[in-house]
Amino acid sequence: MKTILTVIRKELLDTLRDKRTLITAILLPMLLIPVLMFGVTKLQSSILKKEQTKDIKIAIYQAPESFANYLQDESIEIVEGLDIEDAKAAVENDSIDAVLEFAPDFQANVDQMKSGTINLNYKTTELMLYKRISGKIEVFKTDILQDRVKQLNITTEAINPVVIQQNDMASSKERLGKIFGGFLPYMFIIMCFSGCMYPALDLITGEKEKGTIETLLTVPASRFNILLGKMLTIAFVGLFSAIMIILGLFISLKLFPDIPAEFLTAINGVISVKFVLMMFAMLIPLSVFFAGVLSALVVRANSFKEAQSIVTPLTFVVLIPAMLAMLPGIDLTWKTVWIPILNIALATKEIIAETIEMKYFFVIVVSLIIFALLSVIYSHKQFSKENMVLK
Repeated sequence: MKTILTVIRKELLDTLRDKRTLITAILLPMLLIPVLMFGVTKLQSSILKKEQTKDIKIAIYQAPESFANYLQDESIEIVEGLDIEDAKAAVENDSIDAVLEFAPDFQANVDQMKSGTINLNYKTTELMLYKRISGKIEVFKTDILQDRVKQLNITTEAINPVVIQQNDMASSKERLGKIFGGFLPYMFIIMCFSGCMYPALDLITGEKEKGTIETLLTVPASRFNILLGKMLTIAFVGLFSAIMIILGLFISLKLFPDIPAEFLTAINGVISVKFVLMMFAMLIPLSVFFAGVLSALVVRANSFKEAQSIVTPLTFVVLIPAMLAMLPGIDLTWKTVWIPILNIALATKEIIAETIEMKYFFVIVVSLIIFALLSVIYSHKQFSKENMVLK
């Protein structure tokens, strides 16, 4: 044990001297969520504001004379002088934004208490266009409806017999789990993996390339103890990167007071001692698993560049199950509970929503420990081969 601690101390000192590892494992994870939240919030606000206020051009055909009054808006320009086919082609060419085509029998149907048809031709890539135009049409529709109510001498309730009242039974934490629960474990997993990757490259391939690993192997310590010391250092850095994500979340809560009060309360309730302990129970074996797999792979390389080419594709292998957890319909079941990475992402969503079943959580932790032990055994087999360790 003393030998392992000595190796860990030595490797941590080497790791902390590496600026690239410090940036990747500490600075980047801590700032990632605040920067993302700030950037996404500002970008979304800017885009919505721009889309809501930008000038749009609309061509209208066979509309009732009164309809023009509903489009009296400084940001709306009515285009005239184009036939219907040219106007549609202009929409495709982005010369104008939309074409409103009233059916020839629109007014006749409305007068006979029937439904009139309006064809709205536009590009769905224009984010707010439909909402802006349909809002004008909705006012026009409401006025027609009120005229009918007066003509028929009935109440609005008579033509609207059913009213649906939505009562959301999901708690704020359950909604938070659905909205935020897919993104947070994704960040945990990616930062944990990248936090393990760079020290693995430096502590194993880097020493192999520089020839210092040969000197290390001459000390009175077993090869397994040396490997275990390196792996635990790699795992510690990866785990620390994930912890920085939680710290970044706290920073975000302090920097962005515009977060809805309901969600702010829910987030503060989620980031509890229980949440942290449950996350640690999964992230510790996960970081050891990453450390073992990466160690076994990079020991094959003779140079830092070669090691990077080996582990870079592995990033996508990690990304895919983490991204799958964001898709609707993929839930924590007895099938998904055994799949590494995916099970952590799904469990985190359930933990945030406070709907996690402890039997699933227990199996996830046990399965991660098993995978971590298997990765250590596999890495030790690779590290025991002379042709792998020595150049």
